[in-house]
Amino acid sequence: MPAREIISPELHVLGTSKVTISTATTTSFDFGTPNDIDLSSVVSTEPGYAYEHNDRVLVILTASTGGTTDSLTWVIQDADDSAGDIGTPATALTTGTLAVTTGDAYSQISVKLQSGRPWLRVRVTSSGATDTFVTHCTVLGLPGVL
Repeated sequence: MPAREIISPELHVLGTSKVTISTATTTSFDFGTPNDIDLSSVVSTEPGYAYEHNDRVLVILTASTGGTTDSLTWVIQDADDSAGDIGTPATALTTGTLAVTTGDAYSQISVKLQSGRPWLRVRVTSSGATDTFVTHCTVLGLPGVL
């Protein structure tokens, strides 16, 4: 049996989003109400609902452009909870490549969850206003026993 057949049913999609960025700015991925991912959510329509205790979190990021001038940086943040909303974001503990040089890019980032910080925010920053990037973000929960 191929590995993907074993793993696929175990994956939990916690959120997906697409951002088009064409200026030297930072933009957050919008995963749907409430925009960021709340891993402690108990509402089935909210991003993060499918998270299960002890899941490992994997963020898959892609960027596509026809340009050759600007570069991108992805930022993954975690935050505490503030009465059901995202609290104060800070850079999350991650492994993987967050800086992208010119052209198309693909990266997978592992996020180490921290106690008391159930919120995740993913952002993208473009270095200039010459190229237009279309970026996609998929956040997955993988069972800790895999």
